[in-house]
Amino acid sequence: MTTTTIPHTLSDFSAARPSWLLNGRQRLLVSTLPAAVVTAGLFGIMTGLIQVKEVKLAPAETRILESIVYSHEEPSEVMSKHEFPAIPEAATPPPPPQVSAAPKGVSMPPIVLVGNAPQGLPIDHITPILTGPQPIGDRIATPVRPPMPTYPSSAATRGLEGDCDVRFDITPRGTPFNVKASCTHSIFESEARRAVERAEFLPQIVNGHAVESYGAVYPLAFRFDSRR
Repeated sequence: MTTTTIPHTLSDFSAARPSWLLNGRQRLLVSTLPAAVVTAGLFGIMTGLIQVKEVKLAPAETRILESIVYSHEEPSEVMSKHEFPAIPEAATPPPPPQVSAAPKGVSMPPIVLVGNAPQGLPIDHITPILTGPQPIGDRIATPVRPPMPTYPSSAATRGLEGDCDVRFDITPRGTPFNVKASCTHSIFESEARRAVERAEFLPQIVNGHAVESYGAVYPLAFRFDSRR
């Protein structure tokens, strides 16, 4: 039979505590010490990482600049604010080639009067007939607006000169037609024809009426100005 003794005082109670309670405290102390060591180590490592070391900068190089002196000179002459460059004088162009268009020996068909005057008619029996103004008489067509040819540029470039005989007929209104040109050089033929076609002539008058005339010849000479 087991007998249990009940303590009567506090000291007796402390002496009577079981041994497993003392072992629990030892286990807590043993487990706390390593945790404290690990925690202290972590704090030390973090403190080392956060610590900022002093950064030393390289000394700056000192450069000594030389003094800059600006010289100001007074202008000798006062220049205008808006000064335009001088315009070079244009070279005087040579005079254009001259074209002589003077009619020389214009040939027209001969005027033939039809019929003969009566012979043996007494003069006393002739009575003058009074009418309005009459033409002075039969005349050969003459130019009213003479041809004004232009020197062909292709001929002027090549330095060519030439002569032309322009043959044509004239209407009763003084307009040339059937114009044909015969020149010493074919380069002048087109301009010679054009000049005569634009000209104007007085029609030939026969018996008081303007009639067509045929076979007129108008000479043209293409020459350079000799004064160049």
